[in-house]
Amino acid sequence: MRILQIVPHLPPPSEGVGTYALALARMLDARWGLRSSFLVGDPAWREGPESHPFPAAPVTERCPEALAGSLAEAAGKGAAVLVHYANYGYQRRGCPVWLVEGIARWRRRSPDGRLVTAFHEVYASGSPWQSSFWLLPRQRRLAATLARLSGALVTSLERYGEMIRPWVQDREVFVMPVFSTVGEPEMVRPFAERARRIVVFGGAGVRRRTYERFLPALEAAVRTLEAEEIWDIGPRIQLPARAGGAPVRHLGVLSEGEVSEILLDSAAGFLAYPPAFLPKSTIFAAYCAHGALPVCAWDRHPADGVPAAGRHYWTGSGDPQAIASAARDWYAGHSLVRQAEIFRRLLNGSGEGA
Repeated sequence: MRILQIVPHLPPPSEGVGTYALALARMLDARWGLRSSFLVGDPAWREGPESHPFPAAPVTERCPEALAGSLAEAAGKGAAVLVHYANYGYQRRGCPVWLVEGIARWRRRSPDGRLVTAFHEVYASGSPWQSSFWLLPRQRRLAATLARLSGALVTSLERYGEMIRPWVQDREVFVMPVFSTVGEPEMVRPFAERARRIVVFGGAGVRRRTYERFLPALEAAVRTLEAEEIWDIGPRIQLPARAGGAPVRHLGVLSEGEVSEILLDSAAGFLAYPPAFLPKSTIFAAYCAHGALPVCAWDRHPADGVPAAGRHYWTGSGDPQAIASAARDWYAGHSLVRQAEIFRRLLNGSGEGA
């Protein structure tokens, strides 16, 4: 079996959904010999110098009929289709009509085609002065249509699962927190043997939030954990020279292997992110998988959340080793290899409810 994965973008530059899709493709190929190809939903996308072993091409245009033709050609060659749905990635206002209508046309013509959708987003909501407030009904209709067209459904958050289930009452929605896209080491070093270093890793937006809005929390973590340095990994942004007395060193964009090596030797990883959405953060997943102490800064931490404050991530108190170990144990339940097995089963039709 071959797989056609539809994604909003692929690296470079590195970004969450595309990097997730590539990691899944590598595992499916390595473990079961299931080869992926990629259809990128941005006509302007071009492959960079750091290539991967999978064929990839952009859509020629964001057109329903062109997409339906591409899917029919792939399905005709025996490929299953895996759509990574992040609505704003496919259309600036989060209403990718061309994508959903293209899939609908293909399904009408090829009802036996295998379609799995991974909902990285479902629909947005906002205040009346935000466009998302007025676009919500349309976004919801598009997501519901795609869900009903799909033979199997996967998402990363239980709250997303609650959105999707009313649309597909006859099918299971698999809820699986995202996996690390920079590796899953078999062995990790204990907290006491790691370098007294805090890593700040990720895209420009989430890291900028760390150094601006949540700089006091980072400084407090430096002092409490007695960190001697901060290593910043990601695209260049404006950084403070020091935080909490520790120098901030910018390493830039690194390879997955380089990030993994650093995380394995670092005491903690810092992330300014809403706790209810941590299961969809590949940054948080990377910290957990590598045994680094996850430090999450936010305004409020739900008492009944999972992952939980003080148990799976550190907020200023608690035993760092116990929290790092609990975070890694939690992560192990939905590791890449476990999720790849579920995707393999869904893509070959043995897990479909349609």
